[in-house]
Amino acid sequence: MFKFTTSLFHVLALSLLCLVFAIPNVQAQAISSTTTGEGGKWRIGLGVGPSLFFGDVKQYPYYPVTNFENEWRIGGNALLERELSPAVSLRGQGLYAQMAGTRRPWNVYFTSDLIEFNLNATINLNNLFGHKRNDRMINFKVLFGMGMANYNTTLYQLGSNKVLAKRGFGNGSGIGGRTLEGIVLGGFGVDVRLNEHWSVNLETANRMIGDDLFDTWKSSFPFDVYNQTYIGIAYRFGRSSSRVGRLAPEDDAPVKPVVERQEVQHKENLDVLELDFRVFPAQPDSQIVKKDLAPVEKEKAEIVPVIIPEKPAQQTASVEYRVQIRAKFGNQVSVAELSRKYKIPADEIRENQHNGFYIYTVGAFSTYQEAADKRNNVRNVNGVFDAFVVAFKDGSRLDKLP
Repeated sequence: MFKFTTSLFHVLALSLLCLVFAIPNVQAQAISSTTTGEGGKWRIGLGVGPSLFFGDVKQYPYYPVTNFENEWRIGGNALLERELSPAVSLRGQGLYAQMAGTRRPWNVYFTSDLIEFNLNATINLNNLFGHKRNDRMINFKVLFGMGMANYNTTLYQLGSNKVLAKRGFGNGSGIGGRTLEGIVLGGFGVDVRLNEHWSVNLETANRMIGDDLFDTWKSSFPFDVYNQTYIGIAYRFGRSSSRVGRLAPEDDAPVKPVVERQEVQHKENLDVLELDFRVFPAQPDSQIVKKDLAPVEKEKAEIVPVIIPEKPAQQTASVEYRVQIRAKFGNQVSVAELSRKYKIPADEIRENQHNGFYIYTVGAFSTYQEAADKRNNVRNVNGVFDAFVVAFKDGSRLDKLP
């Protein structure tokens, strides 16, 4: 039995490694032109949910007893995940759960608690068979892996609660003397993205144990099975992939257009000059004669053209505001693909280069507020949730809004 189980684990481990490293390489060419960027690769999560046992000491094969011999138990888990590609992730997972089972014809029931550690891979089905996106709201996945279960089990006589058999409790080689056995697991789940960092997860997976004595009862089938189903929450570290890829400005807060600031400055200059002119007639009225006023009139006339120069108005006209929807370092993105994805006419999308990135924008406005209105429309109607306002001057994108 041990040799057979060990060989099975070796085959599954080799299969796991092959899939983990092969799938990202096969998809590399497709991913390079469709992903939204690198973004956060690490994720942690916590979950809690019911645990069920499927083995010999169980009243019904496929569903639990729910009266005073309740076979429902609870478990919790924590995981650390590393995204290898938009389609494949590798996870380390720790689990604590309780198990129970009843067999009335045999007049027995058992209880168990276990600590499990496993390494598993998840495959994002949406990104595997569809467009590679990190900002999709709902993703379906399958998972498979292997690990070790450390458990204590007690078999009781039904009714009298007399202890009939035990496993673990200081006699095993696992944690705290628990019985230690290998497991293989497989299941499926769904992730619901809340924002660029947080997501809610629903997942269920069956574990097959490397022997038939988890419930202390041996029969013809060589492996016992238990299930863990949980709902949890996960946090992704780092900036979102789409935000990093779009070269977000340091400050996207509303600011007054340059034209308004320049007009205010001109008004301040006019006020200063008017104060200067009031100084000249400060001498007594008896000393003022016509010939003295003439030079002042002439001097004032010469200053007037300097007060409102034409050059600042020309500089203001060269600044325009746009809404940026995408950026990719080093490689172009298909405008036709962006048009199809976001339902924006292709002739409205403009491509420029900035600091090694190809950036894609829509609209051209003379004020920030007009561009902000367009940004809100693009977010709400076209689904580009992290679109933001950028500024261009003389055809080049500015690093910050003016």
